Amino acid sequence: MSELDKKNISSKEKNIAEEPAKKKAFFQFLSRSKKDLQSNKNQAKVEIIKNGEKLPSKPKSSMRERFTRALSKTGRSFNDLFLAEQEINDELLEGLEERLLLADVGIETTEEIINELSNQLKNIKLVDREMLVTTLENILIKKLVSSQKPLEIYTDKNPFVILVVGVNGVGKTTTIGKIAKHYSLKNNSIMLAAGDTFRAAAVEQLQSWGKINNIPVVSQGEGSDSASVIFDAIESARSNNIDLLIADTAGRLHTKNHLMEELKKVKRVIGKLDNSAPHEVLLVIDAGTGQNAINQMQEFNNAVSVTGLVLTKLDGTAKGGIIFSLVQRFGVPIRFVGLGENVNDLQPFDAECYVQALLNSRKRKH
Repeated sequence: MSELDKKNISSKEKNIAEEPAKKKAFFQFLSRSKKDLQSNKNQAKVEIIKNGEKLPSKPKSSMRERFTRALSKTGRSFNDLFLAEQEINDELLEGLEERLLLADVGIETTEEIINELSNQLKNIKLVDREMLVTTLENILIKKLVSSQKPLEIYTDKNPFVILVVGVNGVGKTTTIGKIAKHYSLKNNSIMLAAGDTFRAAAVEQLQSWGKINNIPVVSQGEGSDSASVIFDAIESARSNNIDLLIADTAGRLHTKNHLMEELKKVKRVIGKLDNSAPHEVLLVIDAGTGQNAINQMQEFNNAVSVTGLVLTKLDGTAKGGIIFSLVQRFGVPIRFVGLGENVNDLQPFDAECYVQALLNSRKRKH
């Protein structure tokens, strides 16, 4: 036997010998995570009750400020539109129409907004700033409020499975880390599945988020079969009574049919373990994508039936108006919006805060 053969056999034996140790290390980490979770539950702060109502954990004003910073680019564009007192004339409506279109609201939705505003104010010759802003604000909020549905995790699913999808570069893996943080603060036990096995360092990135949040990550390394990774993760989550499993997937162009077929396979494999799973299919969309987001939503929805959206990278430069077209055309809830780079900057969608930030209207009315 050659020296090369001996080395290959030795390497294989080493891998086989190390496998039980790796599994043992994983379950030791999982056990520690459970203990930490129980400790967090015991140390959780008692909610303050005042006049029979729970005080919110995060002040609304703080939330509004985050939304305002995230949509500051579009908010500034309305600065010269709302005057102290003005006529509802073609010039005003054209100015509003232009700003809505530049904010990626979309032609069809913009026309509806302009027509509704005209009808509501048609019998008023002069309108003051507060009336105009409030009327427009109410029209926009009405268009988005139906999409304000927080994602509820049902722990009886054992586990509740979230499949996260999207094109390359939208921030899926980072979003998963932030979602994991969000639900860990609600005392859910969580596991992550590193299903993005194609992108270099994707597994390592998700493992880093696992360490940050003290959450176990199931992976098989780069180049593994994504469906197999997620299948193993669900079985592991079941055996360890995990509440929530969040599965990453490879970023794929919605125009590449063979990649979309692979995504369909992942969903079918998940369904073999639980015919109601995945319980949520989250499409992550970059807020700066513009109207191309409609195409992304259409293709991913056809492939895996998207049930919720996450709008990322609202960092002060994104326009943010694409949300109106997405909601109008598909009626899918907006679960989260990314308002910055920090782990706590992923927030549940709030239609009122979003619209007021889009118009920069809260400051004008006071």
